[in-house]
Amino acid sequence: MKIAQVFSAVLAVCTAGMWQAQASSTQYSGELEAETAAKSKQLVPKSDAVIELDKHTYLELIKTRDNVVIEFYANWCTACHGLAPEFNAFAEAARKQYPDVVVARANIEQVEYLSSSFMVSILPELVFIRRSMPGTTPEVRHISAEFTAQALLAYVGGGFVEDVPIGGYSSMWCTPTNMCGHVGGLLGELVVEVDQKFNPFDIPPWSFMAIIVSVLYLVGQIGTGYLARWLRR
Repeated sequence: MKIAQVFSAVLAVCTAGMWQAQASSTQYSGELEAETAAKSKQLVPKSDAVIELDKHTYLELIKTRDNVVIEFYANWCTACHGLAPEFNAFAEAARKQYPDVVVARANIEQVEYLSSSFMVSILPELVFIRRSMPGTTPEVRHISAEFTAQALLAYVGGGFVEDVPIGGYSSMWCTPTNMCGHVGGLLGELVVEVDQKFNPFDIPPWSFMAIIVSVLYLVGQIGTGYLARWLRR
């Protein structure tokens, strides 16, 4: 009898502890979500020396300019806010020291085309697009330099040669600036559009698209089977 009472007491203490831990976790998650939402309303500091990109201004830039630095960012990104002054200082200095270099930003939440084309996986992400000769396909490099104004100036001034011009892809024939990247960007736009219109569940856009493709493939296989049977009659 005493053993049963002791067991019941231990079970009650453990249960109370679990409920308390769950309540604390829920409270922390709520606070974190509220903090993230508040930060997302704060805009990353801007500069007149930095061009804010959309799809059309980007396509125009890579056609007409030979040296372009792009920062991919989001307003909810804490690191983007913290590093913005350095990037703005770099842009203002580059405008005077390297007038042939265009410095730009792309908000990944507003330009899905670009974030898909460049396969952006971290924020902030810096890329350097450089055309070595007029009429050639631009080389794309993910900038490995320190995120300081002086380091970035040294990078565009010649330090870029230390980075392999791959741009996140496995070979030079498929880069963010040619047809391969264009297709990737259009696919990203399509995924977001389908997600916004047809995804009532809390499923990530690319996962939702994978489910749709799988269902369409299954329906196609079944339809092909029935069509083959009908033709054999």
